[in-house]
Amino acid sequence: MHGHSDPVHHIQRRITGQIGALADALPHCALSQFVEGVDDIRRLARDHGFAMVETLASRLESAVAAGGFQAAIRTYLDAMSDAAGAPPGPLPAAAQEAWLASVATRLGH
Repeated sequence: MHGHSDPVHHIQRRITGQIGALADALPHCALSQFVEGVDDIRRLARDHGFAMVETLASRLESAVAAGGFQAAIRTYLDAMSDAAGAPPGPLPAAAQEAWLASVATRLGH
């Protein structure tokens, strides 16, 4: 018999799989394809309650729109993959701030 967490693990695998595929395609895909891939991940995360993944994907979209450099893109993709491992649902504001601060630290801001 399957546990209640199986659907969550399935979504986590879908999210991390899409992030990994996007990271692998990054050197060869057009910017429009990349942005579309990030938006797909953001919507999947939103639809299934992975609030931190959704927030990071949104921030990545903003960074790309502002001319984000490759290191920032990889940092956000790594953080999104890490965030997909967290349980779905809203995070306390302090936890969200800590996660975003970790990304800023990795970027040297």
